[in-house]
Amino acid sequence: MRLAPERVDHEFHERGAMAAEARGHDKPEDLAVAVELKFLLPLLIEGKADPDPADKRPLQIVGRDSQSDKKACQKLAYDAIAETIRNSGHDATTSFVISTQNSAERAFWETHWIVKKANSAEPGPDEKKKSRGHYVWVGVELSSPKLRACDNNTQTRLSEVFRALLERHRLVANYTCDVHVHLGRFDGSPYTLSTLKRLGSFLWAAEPTVRSIRNPLSPNYENVYTWGAEMRRYSRLASAVSKSSQSSLDAEAVVDDGVKHVLSSRETNVFPQDRLALCLIWQAKTHCDLGQLLSGPTKQYRRLGFNFGSFGLEDERSHISPRTVEFRIMEGTDRRDMILGWVVICCRIVEVAMKPSDHRYVAALRRLLCMYGGDKQEGEGAKDALGARRGREFAALMKDLDLPRSVYGSFEEKVIRENIEWTPVE
Repeated sequence: MRLAPERVDHEFHERGAMAAEARGHDKPEDLAVAVELKFLLPLLIEGKADPDPADKRPLQIVGRDSQSDKKACQKLAYDAIAETIRNSGHDATTSFVISTQNSAERAFWETHWIVKKANSAEPGPDEKKKSRGHYVWVGVELSSPKLRACDNNTQTRLSEVFRALLERHRLVANYTCDVHVHLGRFDGSPYTLSTLKRLGSFLWAAEPTVRSIRNPLSPNYENVYTWGAEMRRYSRLASAVSKSSQSSLDAEAVVDDGVKHVLSSRETNVFPQDRLALCLIWQAKTHCDLGQLLSGPTKQYRRLGFNFGSFGLEDERSHISPRTVEFRIMEGTDRRDMILGWVVICCRIVEVAMKPSDHRYVAALRRLLCMYGGDKQEGEGAKDALGARRGREFAALMKDLDLPRSVYGSFEEKVIRENIEWTPVE
């Protein structure tokens, strides 16, 4: 009997999952990373004066008649960026070239930077005011090739491209832009189910601290422009925790020694909701079950800030996507040090989840599960206490993960600075 395509896909991915379990533990040297960046690129309308003549970076010129031709403007912008990447010594292509070749993006995932449309990116009031109607703004997404996370050359390769782009182009990253980091196995096979469960457990506990890097005053703080909402609010797991009782708790399902040690330790006073969440994660029977549990039930919440959707196989995108976990939390930025630092942080989180009973994983998970939840000040009435507390919590997590301040310091400062002026809603 001929199976329906969706059934075939599920069986294909399930065979991959079974092979992953037979393979044994994932190792940090197996880890691959790819980065997606969203920017706005201004094109100067022919005959208009440069609104920012002090900026010596060149502008691409678009004809007066071409500014209404969206496709022509996109092609001009994509070609210019791809050329800059190639001139920096790296392969690059554009969505237009791929389409002309009647090919697919996946054919270039391992070798090329891909320049394409950023669906969410659009100019805000600041960009419109600055350009005075002299610019056409083009939203651009840059996707890196798959790179080995443990290779020392990976940071160098990323840095070379970022430097070239920012030195050559007037790229702008506003609140409609994001930085996404994909992490999977370099051979393309799925993580073991145990790795996924350790990672899911860690990210559930770490989400409030990790998400503190987002500016609470940003128009996109609640993901109005981009998809990347909280797992602890919008996932099926969050719904299950809110509806379930402790009778649903099956602590025996937790077979990882590190997680089990944290949950059973007398030193760890775990909230019942968090204990239940971890138990539900470890009760998942398959990669698909876990992927759906850690995703939202509707399209808007399918890709959360920690995106496990490629394992849930609930839409066409997930069937063709690589088996990665995607970090969608970081806001867009043109700061090269922060992009590179965020890549290191994301890689380290997955790395410690790949190693059973990694002492860094256990230390961080224990600290996170012991922390007081919510935004209350615990007696500290000053407005700046929230920023100071969140900064300390973020730094403590980074130290548990054995990361140097040179990697996370700019984020700690960002958390403190942006939370000083924000008063959380009770």
